[in-house]
Amino acid sequence: MKWSKKRIIGIILIFSTLTALAFWELWGRSNLGYQKVPVLKKDTERYTKITADMLTFKPIEHPNKGTLTGADVEGLEGMAAGQYIPAGEPLYANYFTEAEFMTGEATDSFILALPEQWLAAYPQTLRRGDRVFFYCGGEAVTDAIAVHVKDSNNQEIYSAGNERLQDSGRVQSIEVAVNATQASQLEKLAAKGNRFLLLYQ
Repeated sequence: MKWSKKRIIGIILIFSTLTALAFWELWGRSNLGYQKVPVLKKDTERYTKITADMLTFKPIEHPNKGTLTGADVEGLEGMAAGQYIPAGEPLYANYFTEAEFMTGEATDSFILALPEQWLAAYPQTLRRGDRVFFYCGGEAVTDAIAVHVKDSNNQEIYSAGNERLQDSGRVQSIEVAVNATQASQLEKLAAKGNRFLLLYQ
């Protein structure tokens, strides 16, 4: 039986098409048509600190804008879940916060807005994340993390560069994370007419 060139070419094309289709379904779709994004292996409660062994990758077809990628995994380690996150859910930056900024009953810390009348002086270069030291009468009273440092428009102040030579505004309000003991201590001193000098590092 003679095989014509057209028949041979047709068989080759059919075979090639089936091979390509099998390749796509078995390997190509998951490796080329999908993007692997980091997800959490288990349901994660708020306040949970993220470690490398909690993360894995899941192939997602056309992930939404803002979905974290493999390049973001290293930055997630040491962060804390700012909300409940289901297992396998694509992750976004606003799901997490730096562990030192977490407040609430589970952390025994709360946000305290410092009234202007409590403050004798504070640096204009103070920024979110700085450790603030409270001095009263020349003595150190306590220290806390600055959670928010805002301007008169209630906008967080940012600096251009690590040296803080330029900023986005002037400090108008300061909020710090303290526990109940610290809050009571500061309130009692302020009630006696004391004012605090703030330093940071």
